[in-house]
Amino acid sequence: MSNDITYLFDLDGTLSSVSDEDFARRYFQLISLFANGKVDFEKLMVSLKSALEVLFDRRDGIKSNYELFMESFVHFMGDHTVKWYEDFFDEFYENEYEELEKIVSPRENVVEALKKLYGSGRKIIIATNPIFPHKAIRKRLQWVGVDEKLTNYVTTMENSHYVKPSTEYYLEILENNSLDAKYCVMIGNDYKMDGACTSAGIEYVDVSSIQSIWRTS
Repeated sequence: MSNDITYLFDLDGTLSSVSDEDFARRYFQLISLFANGKVDFEKLMVSLKSALEVLFDRRDGIKSNYELFMESFVHFMGDHTVKWYEDFFDEFYENEYEELEKIVSPRENVVEALKKLYGSGRKIIIATNPIFPHKAIRKRLQWVGVDEKLTNYVTTMENSHYVKPSTEYYLEILENNSLDAKYCVMIGNDYKMDGACTSAGIEYVDVSSIQSIWRTS
C-alpha cells in the first residue's frame, strides 16, 4: 500500500453547490415527465423510492447496487422486464436528464483543489453515494468541470455493493483500491453521510474548511 494521501471527494454539495435534496427533487420531476404515456406515473414514483430504500437496508455484499436496484424496481413495477427498464433509463439519461445541468453549479475552489491535488500526483476518488449508474455520475462530473480522467476511481451503482452512510461503503473503496485508511482524507458536506468515513478509519474534512485540505497534503 502507498503511504501517499488519497483524497475522496463527495459530489453533490461538495464539488457542486446543489444539495442532494434539490437534485433529487428535480430528478423526480424530470423522470415523471419522461414517463408520461410510457408507464403508470404513481407506480413509478412509489417503485423508485421503494427500490432505493432496499439499497439502504442491511446488505450481504453479493449483489451490486445496480443489480439489486433493477431487480427490486422491476418487481415493484410488475409490468415490464429488466431489459425494458434498462432501455427506459438509458433513454432518460440521454435526454431529459440533461436538464439537470441547469441546477448543477461547481464549487470552483473545490474543483480547483481536486485538479491541483491530482496534478501533484495524489490519487483522487469520487466518493459519491452510488445510487446512480456510471453514465449519470459521469455527466454530473462533466457539468462541474471534472474530467473522469482526473480521477482514479468513481463509486457508481455498478461497482458498489453498499451506500452511504454504511461503514461497508467506505471499506469497499479501501479494498478495491488497496488503500490504508490512515492515508485517506474524505472531503464532504454532510457529516452523517460523508463523515461516516471515520467509522472506517478515514479522516473527514468538511468542504467549508477547504483550506484544511492543503494541510493534509
